[in-house]
Amino acid sequence: MSTRRLEEDLSCPLCGKIFQQPVVLFCRHRFCKPCLESSWSGGGDCECPLCCQPSSKAELMVNASLERSCQGFLMEQRKNNPFACKEHGETLSLFCLEDLQPACASCKSSGGHKGHRLYSLEEASQDCKAELNTALKPLQEKLKLFRDKKLTYDQTAEHIKRQAEHAETKIREEFEAIHQFLRDEEATRLSELKQEEEEKSQTIRQKIDEMEDELTSLTNTIKFIEKEMSSQDIPFLQNYKETMKRTWRVPPDPEMISGALVDVAKHIGSLKFNIWEKMKNIIQYTPVILDPNTAASCFQLSEDLTTLQCCPQIFKLPNNPERFDVSAEMLGSEGFSSGRHSWEVEVRGNTYWVIGVASHSVKRKGKNVLTPAEGFWTIRLRNGEYKACSAPWEPLTMSRQPEVVRVVLDMDRAKVTFFDPKERTPLYTFTDIITTQVFPYFCSACKDYPLKVLPATVLVKVDR
Repeated sequence: MSTRRLEEDLSCPLCGKIFQQPVVLFCRHRFCKPCLESSWSGGGDCECPLCCQPSSKAELMVNASLERSCQGFLMEQRKNNPFACKEHGETLSLFCLEDLQPACASCKSSGGHKGHRLYSLEEASQDCKAELNTALKPLQEKLKLFRDKKLTYDQTAEHIKRQAEHAETKIREEFEAIHQFLRDEEATRLSELKQEEEEKSQTIRQKIDEMEDELTSLTNTIKFIEKEMSSQDIPFLQNYKETMKRTWRVPPDPEMISGALVDVAKHIGSLKFNIWEKMKNIIQYTPVILDPNTAASCFQLSEDLTTLQCCPQIFKLPNNPERFDVSAEMLGSEGFSSGRHSWEVEVRGNTYWVIGVASHSVKRKGKNVLTPAEGFWTIRLRNGEYKACSAPWEPLTMSRQPEVVRVVLDMDRAKVTFFDPKERTPLYTFTDIITTQVFPYFCSACKDYPLKVLPATVLVKVDR
């Protein structure tokens, strides 16, 4: 029997639903007991609602076998129909506001939703979709935020890879320069050692040759005299005068030559130190190194991170928290919390620059106000005017346009002073640095000339 035919066979003709407490009348018609009782409650005769055959309330005995069949059908229906009520097996047509669950018509009068507020699925679907749409907007915004951040992380990962590759290439180049210097120095010193060895060996060989000549001469003289002494008296005396003259030619005593040995101390004494001292000619020390991770996207930096140039183009860089994102600003790589430090910046030709120090806590996103209250202690050139970025800004007194600005930071005294290295008088001094750590600060909007941190003189000093 098909499911549809079985459902019709097990449905009450009065309510149209699967039998609940099914009873079978004498006429063989079947009804729900509650439906039949409701039909006979009007006070009329008890008769079959279908064939009008007389009946009685004594016939209202629940048919257990039919009831089991109905229950089995409902269970199978609930199992196979995801849109059927699990309790009653009926199609879900209502929505419970208390439990926020779909329900069937029977749930309204019986079951777990009895007494709850229920209304149609169509209205409930519209209302719930509208409510979910409102709740969905923050999630969509959060999704967009995460996608944007993931894109930033993807760009950051690619940038990290490029940074590492570039740094590796630069490290190899720097070490190759050092290795080449050491190879050249090694070859030079070995050549000098070889040359000294040859020169001194030649001198010794020459002395050996001279000694051998003297040995031969002395040997021959001695042999001759001994021979004369063994001859007869008359020949001996006849040659005596000449023989005696030979004894007069006595060579001086042989002496060792001073400085004949290789000067080993000169070649290997303090060898590493001497090479290190000589290396200062190829090594450049810059007291401040620029931090590319803080540079605005308009800056192009030199390979050695000492020169910054503001460019018309915008470079694609990760928007990491350390990076300035609006103005053409950047920091040095090392912060200072104590002690005295100084560095010089070449500003020759640059028409728009700001130089000084900034607190480690200055904001990196958005436009900054360059005042001590905001964590900046700087001087600047703009529109041909030199000013200290104090509050209010003060004009700088100077006799000439500086090509180089020296920054002298004294964290122990909480001050920073700016000089023209060719003048003795300071350009300006801030005496109110109130922060735990500051970084060298640079800003440049000039696209024609860069700012360059100049190298310091390297001294190798032995404390005796």
